[in-house]
Order: sequence, then C-alpha cells, then structure tokens
Amino acid sequence: MVARYFLFGPREVSTLRDRIPAGHPARSATIFELVTAVMWQCRTVALGYEAGQRVRLMITMNARGRWNNHTPIPWGYYGNAHVSPIAEATVGELCGQPLAETVELVRETKRCVTKERMESMVETVASLREWPPSTMDKIYEVSDIRWTAVNVLKFGWAELAGGGIPLAGDLTSKLGSDHVRCTNENGEVSTVVSMLLPRLAMERFREEIALWLSDKDEEKNLTLMSSL
Repeated sequence: MVARYFLFGPREVSTLRDRIPAGHPARSATIFELVTAVMWQCRTVALGYEAGQRVRLMITMNARGRWNNHTPIPWGYYGNAHVSPIAEATVGELCGQPLAETVELVRETKRCVTKERMESMVETVASLREWPPSTMDKIYEVSDIRWTAVNVLKFGWAELAGGGIPLAGDLTSKLGSDHVRCTNENGEVSTVVSMLLPRLAMERFREEIALWLSDKDEEKNLTLMSSL
C-alpha cells in the first residue's frame, strides 16, 4: 500500500469548479463537497471495479456541528459523537455522470441526516455492537477535519502549534481520507487530502487527478510524498 497526500489550493479548486456548468446548483458546493466528489470518482476508476458493481461513499460528520440543530448532544457528554451517512451508486453511474451530479450526490448525502436517521444509526450500532459494520466492501470513507487547524479551533489555554497530517487510511480498515487545512507554497489557505491505495492503483489515481487539473501549471505540486 502507498500513502499520498494531495494538495488543493485556490487554483486547483477553481479548476474543478469550472468543470461544473454555470448556473448549476453544484457551483455553490463547498470545497469539501467538490474535492470529495472528484476523489471518489478518481479512486473508483483507479481500483478498476466493474461497471455493474456498487460503490459507496461514507461521510463521517461531527454530530456537534452547526448543521445538527435537531438532536443536541446531552450536556456533559464528551465521548464520540459522529454520524456516517452513506451514498451509493454503481461504478457505471458514478464514473459516467458529470461531476456536477456527483457533487450533488455528496451534498444530498450530507443533508439527509435527520433526527430520525441519527436515532436509527445509534440503535443499529447498539444492536450490532460494532462500528464500522462488517460489510465495508467498496466503501470510501472521508472526513472533514480542516477546522481543527492552527488559528481556527481555539481551546482557550494556549495557541495550537499544529499536530501534522493524519495517517492516510484508518488503522483498521485503510478506507479513510481526511481533509486537513494547510497553506501552500504561496501562503494560500489550502486543503490537503490523504489517500492510501495499492501501488498500481495509486499511479492510476494520480493520472486521473491530473486529468481534472490538466489546464493548470501547478499540477506538478499537487502530490505530497509521505515521509512515513
């Protein structure tokens, strides 16, 4: 397995957003939604799945986030509080549709988390006594942790000096990617995304990402080599 980290600065994000037709609702997508859609498509192509197979995207979301105004976390509870809605499509559907449609699928997956669905997930996890579930075939898990970065999250007792980029891939499943806030070589606020794939799949993945950014001079700076 090979770990790589992909950098998306303002120029790269602008290039991806320009792939979406003017006036389409997906043009207003967040950087996380836009980059996640591209990464999911490229990862699926790189792994060489058959067109009829079903692939899934699992978005790990902080239940303490501003989006959750319907199910407040009990006061005094400091344990894990996250939900993981899942999007699903066939390989043919995902890789054959325009980027705008994939972005909208990502956005709809995030918006679908209602009070009833949160309660259902908690009950399911409690009954299974395991998370993630054992059926994790062809799932790409992604999490947005950009707001734990320097000068963004304030703990109140000292300035956060930084903690580095998380290891690519979950320690148990190897499925996850994290979106982390950073600055590029020009000092611009950017996003770095981790990816863990077999070596041959990683080469294909890099080629697919390069195609999306083919009209940008900074393509050579997109990939950050892991020092792990």
